[in-house]
Amino acid sequence: MSNILTPVSLWKNFDDSLPTDAQLLSEKASGGQRIEYLTFSGRETGAGRVKIYAAFMSDASAPSDDVVILLPDSSSGVDEELMKFFVKRGYSVLMPDYRGEWECENYTVYPEDIPYANFKKCGKHREYVESDAVHTSWYEWVAVARYSYNYLKKERGGVGKIGVVGIRDGGEIAWKLAASVELACMVTVCAAGWKTYAGFCKFGTQEPVLDEERYRFIAGIDSQAYAPFVKCPVLMLCSTNDERFDYDRAYDTFSRINEQFADDSVISYSVHCNGCIDVQGTKDMFLFLDKFVRERQVFLPKPAVISVIADEEQNLVARAEFDEQGVPEEFGMYMAEDCIDPVMREWTPAPYKGGEGCDRDFYLNIYEKTAVVFAFCYARYTNGFTVWSRMAVRKVSGKFKNMRKRCRVIYNAKSGVDSLSIADRSFALGGVFFTSEAVLPQVVEKADGLKGAYSVCGLMTYRLNNPGYAPPEDAILKLDVVCDNPADVVFRMQDVKSGETYICVHELAGGIWQSVLLECKDFKNAQGMHIASFAGNYKFTITCGEQYAVNNIMWL
Repeated sequence: MSNILTPVSLWKNFDDSLPTDAQLLSEKASGGQRIEYLTFSGRETGAGRVKIYAAFMSDASAPSDDVVILLPDSSSGVDEELMKFFVKRGYSVLMPDYRGEWECENYTVYPEDIPYANFKKCGKHREYVESDAVHTSWYEWVAVARYSYNYLKKERGGVGKIGVVGIRDGGEIAWKLAASVELACMVTVCAAGWKTYAGFCKFGTQEPVLDEERYRFIAGIDSQAYAPFVKCPVLMLCSTNDERFDYDRAYDTFSRINEQFADDSVISYSVHCNGCIDVQGTKDMFLFLDKFVRERQVFLPKPAVISVIADEEQNLVARAEFDEQGVPEEFGMYMAEDCIDPVMREWTPAPYKGGEGCDRDFYLNIYEKTAVVFAFCYARYTNGFTVWSRMAVRKVSGKFKNMRKRCRVIYNAKSGVDSLSIADRSFALGGVFFTSEAVLPQVVEKADGLKGAYSVCGLMTYRLNNPGYAPPEDAILKLDVVCDNPADVVFRMQDVKSGETYICVHELAGGIWQSVLLECKDFKNAQGMHIASFAGNYKFTITCGEQYAVNNIMWL
């Protein structure tokens, strides 16, 4: 017998009344922060109680009673550097470990009757609901979060308002926590549910087969089912081109948020960050926490409303209508063409046309054979907060004056860095937050006064998949590169669908611009096989251990 349990019925009889019985294991003070390592008891499973391992960090001299529960991704444990990031912004932080058994000294210990609560032993209990949602990894992980909340509210003194920040799988847990306890606010990072639809593009033609098991997962586990029940304002931080997160469906979850808190909820996108959150998104997170946890006065503008229209000269244009209660200090529009796979989609800034009052128009200079155009816009206000619109999607029919021909030039420094993303996520704090603009792609001046693109994280582009820049048959990829010192420059073609990576390495002299020609046969995988054609689901990356710059990437 199986049950389709909803968010209400799943947690109706959950017992969170047991004492947490916290025990301090050790503590230390370093760099102005004080950190306590502790354990406390979680739920009773029948074979015993969960023994939760956690860390609590605060300012050593003036600990704040404003607390953030920080929930990492499922493969991560306590991250002291990430905790410091929040403490330095005026918060105390509780970071519980929910991944369980690991190659480290301390971790959360789950009783023997729920081995699947350990991340390494999840098996099907993470992705499938075989009988009911109670017998899943997610149920146990949310239970850890609920008892972490209880520890703060019932046992630990000096705690005021509590917010939660959840990263990826930790964000999926946060949705469920926010639907069951009284939080000041919630911030989710690349977490919006729809896991049942993983691998199925929202704008594609295929849909998953929804049998009884899938309905059990959707009803009890997928976060979009919890959005109508959240008891606090929500900030959804979303990043484009993330293999694990479908930002196309994020707004579908956002639109389901409990209407009592919908007006105070915000959705935000980070573009060109390869699944990470940019500096502005990180600033928005702290402004949001400041407003609802620290109860400071922070103006939250309404998101822009966007429409795709033809102007009086028959140009294809995106029109943004901004919040009339504030004046945007900065605004912009991004567009993409045809690609239904959100991971592969190449986002480009749309040129500004002009506007009056709260309306601003942007040219959508699409390829003449484009069938579908995507667009969304942002507006940054004087208090530093940025809001984004819902993504507009329009099928293209007819001809427009500003359509363009196919172009062989994939990148040129004259265009800034509008088609380039960072390649290496490891530079992001906690694998997700960028704290400095310096790591993002930028144009730098090099030898002979010539300019090119550079990022310490490496450069990446999806433009090879844009039909307006598609390679001719038997094409050769040519680019100009300069390294400050002799170095190996590594070029990669990664098939996003299969994960297969093909590598080509060029040893370059230092201090001079050099033209590099790349053919299909130059890119080899681990088995020594080369790619058959540049026409595929490839993202192209360039990395180098030295200071470098790249310009004039084009097809020959």
